[in-house]
Amino acid sequence: MKRSAYAMLIFTLSLLSIFAVASGQPESRGLVINEFMADNDGAVPGPYMTFPDWIELYNGGDTSIDLSGMILTEDLANPPWRFPNGTILGPGEFLIVWGNRGSGPDMLHTNFSPNANGGTITLLAADGATVIDQVTFKKQIRDVSYGRIPDGGSTWGHLINPTPGKPNIANPQTGISTNWAVWAFIAGVLGVCAFIVIIGKKRRR
Repeated sequence: MKRSAYAMLIFTLSLLSIFAVASGQPESRGLVINEFMADNDGAVPGPYMTFPDWIELYNGGDTSIDLSGMILTEDLANPPWRFPNGTILGPGEFLIVWGNRGSGPDMLHTNFSPNANGGTITLLAADGATVIDQVTFKKQIRDVSYGRIPDGGSTWGHLINPTPGKPNIANPQTGISTNWAVWAFIAGVLGVCAFIVIIGKKRRR
């Protein structure tokens, strides 16, 4: 009887812990990683006319969120970068965090930059364990951002026209950039076909 009661207690605690991680902290609900650029070569100017990579957060909730002490990272094995005390994000607002090339007294800049070859960006609560949001991505396109469409939604797409600090807009170009590999393959096939036709004409002469 004691063993079954103990087993039931462990099972209940496990369910509660899973629910707590899945639902997130109440004070951070609506907070998401909304858009980022991992290969900013000249599309979005940052502090002092440099072009650092950047990450955008969005508060899709109805109340302000205190980001103080929260962690933004791409590698949990590295020293964490925390938001300074007093960093508040109001409802419906966006916040830009620049990569490690960013600087300036009024700028937020991390100790890392998103990896253009792919990776995972994680937003953790101040406790360093609770995952608030996370996005895993593949190799990125130079000067093209990757964001949620619409803001706070579950669908991600490439944005040829980046919108740091502004609402993400799905435009016709987005579909092209999202399927860039397919279009590159088609272009390659057409190029080979054109080459074969040209060679054939020369041989006939």
